[in-house]
Amino acid sequence: SLLPQKKYCDVTGLEAPYMDPKTRLRYHSADVYQFIKTLPDFSVQGYLGLRNAAVDLK
Repeated sequence: SLLPQKKYCDVTGLEAPYMDPKTRLRYHSADVYQFIKTLPDFSVQGYLGLRNAAVDLK
């Protein structure tokens, strides 16, 4: 397809027009962003791992 691939929210699964620059998580709304800001690092890595975007820290 010539259309760009759709991006989905890592938390809700809805279309995600935004991405948090700090955690690199995609999000759908301001409410989800507030939730993302409260997540510990290991949870952020878990969400990123679901879409194979996790950073392996050593």
